[in-house]
Amino acid sequence: MAVKAKKGCKTCGKTVRDHGHLCAPLKAKDQTCDWCGSLIMDARHMCDTKLKKLSYICNSCGRLALAPQYLCQPRKIKKA
Repeated sequence: MAVKAKKGCKTCGKTVRDHGHLCAPLKAKDQTCDWCGSLIMDARHMCDTKLKKLSYICNSCGRLALAPQYLCQPRKIKKA
């Protein structure tokens, strides 16, 4: 099994896989959101259902994500 090459993010320098991460997302081709079913026009797509499930914030740039692997310096969001 071939190992996918890792690349460095041009924005934060973090090593990322082929799917990219939120600093420099790759263009999605005809993908729909798993949460709302809409066509994803932007890799940073955020719908209401997804927004309620956000769990991580990037300590570097402030972006939000559902999982830590999509952020440069992820930190778990403390829920009240």
